[in-house]
Amino acid sequence: MRSRSTVIVVILSSLLLASASAQAPLPYRVIGSDGTRTLPVVRGSGTTDFVALDTLARFFSVAMREDARTGAVVLAVGAQRVALTEGQATVSAGGRLVSLSAPVTKDGAAWIVPIDFLRVLDFLLDRRIDIRRGSRLIVMGTAVVPRVVLQFERTASGGRLVITVEPGASSRITRDGNLVTVRFQADALDLTPLAQVPAEWLANVRADGPALYVELGSTVSNVRQADAQDAGRITLDLLGASPVAPVRPDPVAPAPAIDRPGTLRTVVIDPGHGGADAGSRSASGLEEKQVTLAVAQRLKGMLESRFGVRVILTRDADADVAIDRRAALANNNKADVFISLHANGSPIPAMRGWQVQSLDPAEYGSSGGAPLGGADSDESVPVVGGGLRVIGTVPWRLAQIPHADRSSQLGGMLAARLGEAGLPPQAAPFYRAPLRVLVGANMPAILVEMGFLTNPADAELLGSSAFQSAVAEVIVSIISELRGGWPAPGGGDR
Repeated sequence: MRSRSTVIVVILSSLLLASASAQAPLPYRVIGSDGTRTLPVVRGSGTTDFVALDTLARFFSVAMREDARTGAVVLAVGAQRVALTEGQATVSAGGRLVSLSAPVTKDGAAWIVPIDFLRVLDFLLDRRIDIRRGSRLIVMGTAVVPRVVLQFERTASGGRLVITVEPGASSRITRDGNLVTVRFQADALDLTPLAQVPAEWLANVRADGPALYVELGSTVSNVRQADAQDAGRITLDLLGASPVAPVRPDPVAPAPAIDRPGTLRTVVIDPGHGGADAGSRSASGLEEKQVTLAVAQRLKGMLESRFGVRVILTRDADADVAIDRRAALANNNKADVFISLHANGSPIPAMRGWQVQSLDPAEYGSSGGAPLGGADSDESVPVVGGGLRVIGTVPWRLAQIPHADRSSQLGGMLAARLGEAGLPPQAAPFYRAPLRVLVGANMPAILVEMGFLTNPADAELLGSSAFQSAVAEVIVSIISELRGGWPAPGGGDR
């Protein structure tokens, strides 16, 4: 009986040890320009992780000593000093107060601090320390570790893998059999893994150092980069094997072909401003960059879910995007329509209402009556297999001019539809203007001023979900109409 009890105790002890081991918090990877190290975690909670202070001191070469008289522990880097006491949750460092997510504690002789205590070392060391708890990463100094988010979606021809990189980084894509490698100019990658992706399309996606490895599933026969490479976004089309078309008998009386314009496939939405450029601002602090991004994201979701069209945002976060790059992104992705969203501002608070604008080509000069891309603009370029090919080039500042009439038509259609929706317009609902953001767009392009943030009534509307959805719905109705082809010239122009 005694032997049996001993066995049970041993088994229970083993289970308890295994349970404790299974619940041990994961360590952090510390990535610097000099390589990668591992920082152990003492314990974790739902809101933070805790590390031993002496481990941090050794890790970052910080002097540490205990003051027996005061019961405090002192950290020193050069002339900088930080004193800590048990129970302290606010630390003074470099003349600033740093609030910690949990107080400093002692476990026997060991001092324990929450992981965000590293922000104190940031001031002491005068070195950037970026804590990414969700990824178990700490990025040091000048190390480049972009966040990489993956999205998989089904398409008519197979699947599509969208790789979003923030901040953007240059990359090189290679393929060896079923392995696609995307190698970034970075020290490492902070990868958010995909969830619930069909294994027949993607067998595995993993990051190792600065490289992203994509293992293709058995269904994939080819991979194509869907658009021109952008530092912040890479789109890979995963193509399945083409099915053998069934043999069909010729129809007895084939219907005559109808000459219809191609359907609209790609829309680029430009949320105006972003990053350091906040745009106009309301009295309550609502910023133009916030409004434009909110409407753009609503619009993208509506268009993709209802029509399956490809929608690209020139920015999908609070980021700086150069004005010329916005039109370039649309050109590189062969967009059918470019819509730039804005919110107005004025020193006159009474000014209010939306307005749709398109480019006034007269303000950007003309081609002197000669067709664009004439003999004077011909350019010879090499072709695969040798030889040269002559192509007609168009100056960037003239790219919108061939589309000015259709842009004006689109602007008039949208202005009329916004008016029908009962949204308050300006005195001139549609206006042609010299718009820098549109001049380089090589497709029909318009700019929508959704209202004045400097007007209290408009500001309240612009900040409301109902108004943002109403504007997006009107634009969706126009895109729906254009999917069947453009109306006859003159229809909808104001």
